Amino acid sequence: MNAPERRWDPFAELHSLRAELGRLVGSGFGRGASNNIDLDQTDEAFTITARLPGVAPEEVALDVDVREVVIRARTEPAAGAERAFEYRVALPADVDPDRVDAVMDHGLLTATLPRVVRGGRRTITLGSGGRNVIEGKRPTPSDPAADREMHHPDTTS
Repeated sequence: MNAPERRWDPFAELHSLRAELGRLVGSGFGRGASNNIDLDQTDEAFTITARLPGVAPEEVALDVDVREVVIRARTEPAAGAERAFEYRVALPADVDPDRVDAVMDHGLLTATLPRVVRGGRRTITLGSGGRNVIEGKRPTPSDPAADREMHHPDTTS
């Protein structure tokens, strides 16, 4: 009787790689990382709280993108046992990277990330004859100034 063919499982390989990275680098890559990070949200901002015991404030760096925050930290070398951490936090909405406020106090990092304020919704459709209809308002054909502004800009100025 032939043994059943074993198929390669890429997810098992990925899980194994992640576990090994967690063992080598610290708990930042392992499954325990979620216990060290909290994400709270309000209508105005997201707040990330990260527990980084034994880490000095100058040893912490935040990389902020509009939808992701990467927290990198390392402990000061004490007795030759330096540890590095990296936490990745995916955000459910866009934030403004230029307005991030981060404070480190006794091993507790608190970062406030303001949400991006966007304008309201706008609908633009094409009406008959190629005229733009913006939010249901159509320039009247009897208004030549409106036709000139929308389709034939005055280039003689």
